[in-house]
Amino acid sequence: MRTVLFGASKAGEYFITQNPQLDIVAIADNDISRQGGVLEGVRIIAPQALPNMTFDRLIITSQWVDAITQQLTQELGIDRDKIQVPTKQQLKAAEPFRHPPTLALAHELLCATAHFLQQHGLSACLDSGTLLGVIRDKQLIPWDDDIDMAVDEREFAQLLEIAPNLYRVLPHYDGICWHIVVLKVDGRDCCINIEFTPTPASTYIPFDLSLQMRQSINGYSELVSSAGLFFAPAAHFDTYAETVFLNQTFAIPQAAEAFLTFMYGNWQTPQQGTRITEYQNRRASLPPGKAQPVIQKRVLTKPC
Repeated sequence: MRTVLFGASKAGEYFITQNPQLDIVAIADNDISRQGGVLEGVRIIAPQALPNMTFDRLIITSQWVDAITQQLTQELGIDRDKIQVPTKQQLKAAEPFRHPPTLALAHELLCATAHFLQQHGLSACLDSGTLLGVIRDKQLIPWDDDIDMAVDEREFAQLLEIAPNLYRVLPHYDGICWHIVVLKVDGRDCCINIEFTPTPASTYIPFDLSLQMRQSINGYSELVSSAGLFFAPAAHFDTYAETVFLNQTFAIPQAAEAFLTFMYGNWQTPQQGTRITEYQNRRASLPPGKAQPVIQKRVLTKPC
C-alpha cells in the first residue's frame, strides 16, 4: 500500500523508524526549507505535488491535524477517506521511560534542570504529560517520551541568556552526547529542548526535556511553540502551586487537576492510544498563518 506522510518533523522520523514495513513513497511538508530534502531515506515534497501522485493513504505526522486536513481536502482535492491520523504513541520514541537506566537519567535531568533554574531565580512549571504523570501516578508516564516544563514569557529571555550554562549541570555518563536546541517558531524563540544522542554502544533510549514558553492572551495561556493550538485558562499559570516529586519541590499550575481536566478530559483513567484529535481542548481552527508555522532550530554552543 503506497503511503505518503504529511509532516517531516521528529514525529515523522519516529513514525518511519517504527514502521519499516510500510511503503512510504514521500513526505509532504509546508516548510519550504525542508522540501527537496530527505528524511530517513524518504524524499520530502511540497504539498502541491500530491494531486499528481498515486498513493493509497496519507498519514498526518504533525500536530496541526485540522489545518492540514483542511488544506488537503479543500485546497488540494485529496479524498478525505485516504487521510489517517495515527495515535500519539506512533509518533514517539521507543518508550524510554520503561527502560530503568533511561528513566533514572530522566529523573536526574529533571531535578538538575529545575535546581539550575531555581538558582537563577527562574520558575519552570511541570506541564502537559509530565504534570499528568506526576499528579495522577507520582511518576513519569511509562509510554511518554519527553519531559514537559513551561516558562512564562516574561522570564524566557533570561532563560535564553543562561541556557548555554545548562551544559555544566547535565548528567555526565559514557555513551551520551548532550545538545541544547532552541526552537524558533515564526521568527520567535519559544522553546529550549535538552536532547541527547547515544553512542552506538550505549543502551540509553533518547528522550528530551522541553522548556516551553507560555504567554497569556485574552485570558488564555498558550504554548507558543504550538502556534496557539494548545491553550488553557490563564489563571492556571498566572501564579504557581507546588508539589513534591523525587524528593524535590516543583512548580505546578494553580488548580492543577482542573487544568488537567480542561486539557485531557478524563485524565484520571490512563489512555495509551490517544490521538491528538481526541484532546479535550485544542483549537481545531487556526488562521492559515498560524496553522502552517515556520519552525527553525539552532544548537547552542557549550561555554568554554
